[in-house]
Order: sequence, then structure tokens, then C-alpha cells
Amino acid sequence: EERRIIYVGKVQNDYTRKKLHTRFQRFGEIEEVSLHFREHGDNYGFVTFLYTCDAYAAIEKGNTIPGEERFDLCFGGRRQFCETEYADLDGNAEMEEEFNPYPTSSDPFDFDALLKQAKNKMSKR
Repeated sequence: EERRIIYVGKVQNDYTRKKLHTRFQRFGEIEEVSLHFREHGDNYGFVTFLYTCDAYAAIEKGNTIPGEERFDLCFGGRRQFCETEYADLDGNAEMEEEFNPYPTSSDPFDFDALLKQAKNKMSKR
């Protein structure tokens, strides 16, 4: 199972599943939306996307929409709230490489390598 479920925290009391669906459908096709309200106001929801890449986009860009409220966004999901099987893939290096927004480079002239060289030269003075 890929990471298709995002956790949406800091949900207001008057929020609906339809509003949550509308807010995140711009990132891709949604399979399921669930909302969970608590007495103390720490409300949250889960949005399950059809595709992993859409879940990544929602987490990365979900709080960049002008005029929209901000949520706590991260990968998540608990089996008791999600009808589909959930797997947490933290530490899956292969997937991290595929979706990492900061490409790694072995080029000796990339920024990190040049910065390291400059620091070494400065410390030798």
C-alpha cells in the first residue's frame, strides 16, 4: 500500500466532509474523506487519494492557497478510521528518492560540494 492517506489537523467545528473534499480535490482524485470531531476542539480528518503523487502534492501545497485556512498536514492514517489497508512507509529510501523535492547530486561542482570546499579553505586560514 502506498502513502495515499493524509492527516488534516486543526479542522474547525463547522467544517464538513464536502468542504474538505472540495479543498483537496484540486490535487487529484479522492477515494475517501473522513472527519473526526472531539470535545476539546482538536478536530482532524483524513483524505485518501487514489494516487500517492497526489497525496504528496496535497501535503506540499495544501497550505499555499491564498485566502484558505491553514491545516496541519502530514501523512497519516489509522486502520480504525480508514477502510483501506494503511502502511506507513517512513524510511523507504526508494520512495523518498522518487519524491524528494531536493535532488541529490554527486557532481563535484554542485552547490553543497562547492560550499564545503569554501568552508574548508576558510577554516585553514
